[in-house]
Amino acid sequence: MKIKLVLFIAFTVFASYTYCQKLEKDKKYFTSAIGFWNVENLYDTLNDVWKNDEEFTPSGKNVWNGSRYRTKIEHLADAISQMATDVTPDGLAIMGLCEIENKAVVKDLVNSPKLKKRNYQIVHIEGPDIRGVDPSFIYNPSYFKVIKSVSYHVTLADTGRKTRDILVVSGSFYGEPLTVLVNHWPSRRGGELLSRANRNAAATMARRIADSVTKADPTAKIVLLGDFNDDPINISIKKIINTCGDPKKCDGDQYYNPMEDLYSEGTGSIAWNDSWNLFDQVILNKNWLPKNYESWQYYAVRVFNKAFLKSDYGNNKGAPFTTYHIGTYTGGYSDHFPVFIVIAKEKK
Repeated sequence: MKIKLVLFIAFTVFASYTYCQKLEKDKKYFTSAIGFWNVENLYDTLNDVWKNDEEFTPSGKNVWNGSRYRTKIEHLADAISQMATDVTPDGLAIMGLCEIENKAVVKDLVNSPKLKKRNYQIVHIEGPDIRGVDPSFIYNPSYFKVIKSVSYHVTLADTGRKTRDILVVSGSFYGEPLTVLVNHWPSRRGGELLSRANRNAAATMARRIADSVTKADPTAKIVLLGDFNDDPINISIKKIINTCGDPKKCDGDQYYNPMEDLYSEGTGSIAWNDSWNLFDQVILNKNWLPKNYESWQYYAVRVFNKAFLKSDYGNNKGAPFTTYHIGTYTGGYSDHFPVFIVIAKEKK
């Protein structure tokens, strides 16, 4: 695993340097960024009787107390405050989050000292997940205006289970129509093969939602982001969402997945059993593909894997620095790295 991690780090550093260097030369562009992060169990310390959250209470097995909660908030805010600031001083204009217990914890996050000046606003809708964690959406109102937000239920192949809703936020991004789908698809519990049908069901719903948006407005830009619990080459992404990895070869109604090339190079956002997966992705409809940059277009992609987000102990060295490790509190950030895309528009 250590060899794979070294290669992963070398590649992402090179990729980041390359596109930042290009942006420096291309000063004729405005730039912005859209991101996503599975923040790993962002719970408050209270026991909600309607949720299975007992382990994240002071008396629960994780001894989740005020001190640990505040540390988690500070760590997440610190990471988010640094994302994309090398390409745009205001950082992320939009960010999807998942594993969020309620709107209150997101309020604590965006009101923390390192994020408060950005005035991030929140869209959060409670869903049916038995653990009580849902997707959330934060945005800088200087750049994005919300027009409509709704969540869509996903009916699983395993009808005895419930999963997270898909959060859909539509609005105006610098005056251009944009719809963002924040996803957290069913896990691989029980094995990838046995759980595959559930993720395929989520993919079918996500694609149906996206198609309804473009049918109503063919000019709308769409972003599917989230923790898909599948890699870019899996059926749910490649076949059902219907993605392509080369923007020059996307045809028909295919979506462009910039993470596909990263995955083929060995880049990951989560480490499991001595290997990397790239479950955290940002997928775009063809209205984002570069033409003349008269409107906002896709520019670059990054897995945000700064050293402080990595574990430095044992076999997990280089993997995401988690809040708990094998039941022991370690005070880390998340078991996932965040991801984001850079977008650009020509200055006039």
